Order: sequence, then structure tokens, then C-alpha cells
Amino acid sequence: MFSTKVEQLIQILEKQELEAENGVASPRLYSELFAVYLYKNDLSNCRFLWKRIPQSIKDGNSELKQMHSVFVSLWNNSSVDFFNAINFEWSQNTAELMFELKEKIRNQTIDLIGKAYTSIFENVLIDMANLPENNVGEICNSLGWEVDPGSHPRLIIPKEKHAEHSINTSAQDQLFVLTEFVSFLEN
Repeated sequence: MFSTKVEQLIQILEKQELEAENGVASPRLYSELFAVYLYKNDLSNCRFLWKRIPQSIKDGNSELKQMHSVFVSLWNNSSVDFFNAINFEWSQNTAELMFELKEKIRNQTIDLIGKAYTSIFENVLIDMANLPENNVGEICNSLGWEVDPGSHPRLIIPKEKHAEHSINTSAQDQLFVLTEFVSFLEN
């Protein structure tokens, strides 16, 4: 539902940008479009949008500068820098998108930690996923992760989420089906 709203918003904003007087849109439009591209993880369009925005608008808008910092952190794949950059007082037009982006990146980071780490210290997890310090144990328990009791920083043993089992067929099974299909077509 939210993703379809975002797709519609992209189309509307891009059309407004193209129809802008003298080819220069308002700072509000640029910030909304930038936020939508960030949410969609469309970093290439973010980059080209940043290049299209006139320097005078960039200089006069702290929100656009902050969005660019968010973009740079995503481009460099730095979750710690991302969470530092996204903690900003966003305008009413972009606040919802930026909140949703923050939650989306947090969930992706937690999923990656579950896949990549066999153990991680509590303070590193807090920094990487921007988790509230007082809720780390509760969050880890809800994910099925083990939290070593002890002094700070505690050791956390993540468990990878088990995705629903997809039907895995072997190469031989696929080759057999393909052979049967080709022989059916030849006859």
C-alpha cells in the first residue's frame, strides 16, 4: 500500500519538476522528490537530482543538505553515518518518508546482522542498527537471538531468520523437465 503511494508520488513530483517555470522547481518539491528517491533506494536518481538542483537552492536549504548527507551515507553503505544523518527535524512534507526510510534501513540492518554475524557485542549492535540502549535485550529476545547475561557490553548471538521454504529443485530435475518439454515439442 505504502509502496504504491510512493510510486504515484514519484510520478507526480517528476511531472511537476518537468513542468516547473524556467526549469527550476521549488525547494519543497526537490526535498520531497529527494526523500522519495531515498525511500525507494534509487541512489542513481538521487545523485542526478542533486546535480540538477541549482546551487542557490542547495545553499539556502538545510533540509536538502541533510538529505544529501543521508544519500552519501547510503551510497557509502555506512549504517552508522546513515543513522547519524537521518536524525534531523524534517519538514512536515518529508517527515513520514524519512521515518519510514529509517525503519526500513534499521530492519534491513538487523536482518543482515542476523545473516552475517555469529556473535556481536551489544554496543556494536546499538551503533549499527541505532537501537535504543534500554530495549536491546527485549528486541533481541523478540528476534529469537540469545543475549549473554553479564556485564556491559553483553555478547549477543544472532539467529538468521528462516525464510519460508521455497521449492528447490536440483539441476538434474530441471534438466529432466526441460528434456521432457523439448521432446514433447518435437513430437
